[in-house]
Parts: sequence; C-alpha cells; structure tokens
Amino acid sequence: MLRNKKILLISLMVLLAAVSYYFYNKNRLVLNADTVAVVNGKPILKVDFEEKLNNIKMNYPPDKMSNFAEIKQTILRRMIIDELILQDAKDKNIKVSDDELNRYIKNIKQNYTNDEFNQLLTNQFKTFEDWSAETRRMLLIEKTLSKEIMEKINIPDKELKDYYDKFYANKTSEPRVKLAQIFTATKEPADKALEELKAGANFEALAKKYSEAPEGKKGGLIGYINKGEGLEIFDRTFDMQPGETTGVIQSDYGFHILKVLEHLPSAQVSFEEAKPFILNEIVRNKESKYYEEWLGKQFKGSKIFKNTALIDSIK
Repeated sequence: MLRNKKILLISLMVLLAAVSYYFYNKNRLVLNADTVAVVNGKPILKVDFEEKLNNIKMNYPPDKMSNFAEIKQTILRRMIIDELILQDAKDKNIKVSDDELNRYIKNIKQNYTNDEFNQLLTNQFKTFEDWSAETRRMLLIEKTLSKEIMEKINIPDKELKDYYDKFYANKTSEPRVKLAQIFTATKEPADKALEELKAGANFEALAKKYSEAPEGKKGGLIGYINKGEGLEIFDRTFDMQPGETTGVIQSDYGFHILKVLEHLPSAQVSFEEAKPFILNEIVRNKESKYYEEWLGKQFKGSKIFKNTALIDSIK
C-alpha cells in the first residue's frame, strides 16, 4: 500500500514537472536562428530586427556607428517595448479602426503626388499593404500609450499656480518690438516705396501695394519679436523710436523697409503668460514619470528571453 502511494506521488511529481516544462517552453519558445527575442511567448524575428538595424546603417555615417553593440541593444529594447505595448492593447481590447487608419493615411498622402508617394514606398522596399499594416501598428502603440498614460494626467489650477510661484514668479520677459515691413525681392520697387513714403504716403497702404511678403496684404504687420529672433536686420529696430522707419535695407532674401510700431519693455512674466509653458512642462514631466512606472510594471510582469549569441553575431 505504502509502495503504491510512493509510486503515485512520484508519478504526480513527474507529471507536474512535465507540465511545468511544457508551459515554460511554450512561453519561452525556441530561441533559434530566426528569433532574436521572445516576449511572453511572442517571437521577435531576426529579419525584422535586421531591417531596423539596416535603416540605422543607411541613415547614419560610419563614425556614428562606432558603438555598434549598444545600438543593437537599443533597437532590441525598443522592439521589446513595442511588443509589450501591443500585448497590452490586445489584453484591453484597444484597436485602431479602419476609419482612423484611413484618415491618417489620407493626411499623409495629401503631402505627396501619387508618383512621389509610390516612390517613397519603393525606396523603403514596401508594398502599400505592408506600409498600411506598419502604420496601423504605430497608431495602435500611440493610442495605447495615450490611454495608459496621457488620459491619466490631471493638472489642477493650484498645481499650475504653485509651479509658477516656484519657477516663474521672479522671471522677466525680454524686451520686444512690434514691427511692420515692406519687402521686395529686387531694389527698384523698394526704392519707389521709400520715395512715396518720404512724400507722405501711408506705410500700411504702401505695404499692400509693394510688399511681396505674405504679411503685405495685412499692411506689412509682422508683430512682436524678441531681439535675436528672425532676421539680423530686425535687431536694428530696437534702437529706433515708435513711428520711425528705416531706409531700404538689404538682406540675404531681398530688400526691406522697416517701421517700429511699439516697444514693449522688459516686465515680470504674469501667470497667464507663463501658463501654457508651465502646462507643457508639467505634462512632459508627468508623462515621463508615468511612462517609466508603467513600463517597469510591464517588464516585471513579463517573461522576456533574448538570443544573445544571435544578436552578437549580427554585423
């Protein structure tokens, strides 16, 4: 009787070991010559890894590829992360609809002629179907991260105000000048405009008549600029008085007549002025923090195997 119990116990232990080994290998798969890694049972193929690696090689000079082993590890980590995100999307039934995909593709294609777009696919050695599938995958990754991270970010006004008091309250804005201009590609129309201006003509009317810049239709109004922003010739106007105009000034682009409309001196940055920048900074910080936390949980709860020997052998 005791002997039978021992035999039964040993048989159960062998069966449990076999089942455990089966599920372990089922999850692990075989890290063969076609597989650089396995993420929760899903293989990352060598051919896909090499495609990304070759794209890096084609777009970077040899001196940027000196740390090749590190580049390979960076690519593999990115592919593992993408796979973790896609698996999370599947678990939570997050999908990219055909309408979402088609809207995105339409927005992309409107920047190209049909020939240019087809040439783009040819240069990437892709069919439209392959490119569409990759695009859907990319959109799914973005959508999943948005739901997991961005939708959880909530920033009350008090947090914005506290951030302002800590980092912005003592900041001052740079002096600014409000400018208008008459711009022409050649000197002759600029000289005519200056002649009429000296004779008493209205600057705004002359800008509409002569200026070839887009803002000419609005009377030449450029708006407020900081020193060092825009063309170098704009900096000269910071020493001019409101209402004062320059003569014809040549730049690398053509010929300009500038008029100073207003000076805004340096002043303390108000909460309302700083608010968009504060919001952007806080969102960026929280996004990074939440992403690292979420990613850490994904790695901790996953079974990831790397084919180190195969990765090292890829040149």
